[in-house]
Amino acid sequence: MMKGFACAAVLLCYIFSPSVYADYALGCEDPNYHQYIEAQFAADEAKNRRLLASTWQDYVRSAQTSDNPYQVISDLSHHLKYSAQFDPVEDVTAKIALVFDHADALSVEQQIAGNIFDRFSSETHAVGIARAWIAYRTGKRDEAFEELLKSIEISDSAVLSSFGPDFYLVRQMYSDGHVEPVVAYINKSEEFWKGRRPDGLRYVWQEMIKADCKIQFNSVDTIQVLELGLRVLDVKKDYGLSR
Repeated sequence: MMKGFACAAVLLCYIFSPSVYADYALGCEDPNYHQYIEAQFAADEAKNRRLLASTWQDYVRSAQTSDNPYQVISDLSHHLKYSAQFDPVEDVTAKIALVFDHADALSVEQQIAGNIFDRFSSETHAVGIARAWIAYRTGKRDEAFEELLKSIEISDSAVLSSFGPDFYLVRQMYSDGHVEPVVAYINKSEEFWKGRRPDGLRYVWQEMIKADCKIQFNSVDTIQVLELGLRVLDVKKDYGLSR
């Protein structure tokens, strides 16, 4: 009995001990990690600026040539994800209104079909995140936090349940020191984003937040958290995650 207890204790110590081979000797405060994060953020911004242009082109092409109104709305909503970050606020506001113009142009039958398929949840989420970005960029912090949480008041979303919600604004808020709304957003995502992968990601993010670590809010964090030497489970093994 004692032998079994000792083995279990050793196993727990192994699982929750800092990695002996941690790449960042100073953990979350390591300058090399901060440099790495800054480089990743810069690369993401460059990529998103390219997507800002390409997703607008996709929408214009759909609006001019597509016979599928759902595709037009989907393309414009996808573009909002990037427009909200970089475009002038008045342009983002106009594009949000344009989404509703396209939705209003749907026939009753088309609206019913769209609701049956996915309740327009992805489009609603995109609009909600864009509104939160507008509020945040104009200094209306409380309104931004409120809009952020409203953006994931969804149900029966096949897309968001599979791929999860947007995290670009969350990352910006966290980088700016707004921890409470970020934690609330992560916790609220449990209502629709279920499974081993999202559970593992949420676990890693929550542990990194407790340690005051910089976070990318993507699956790479499941690797970085071990390289930082934090006392956490290896979610790639325990949650069955892959990079």
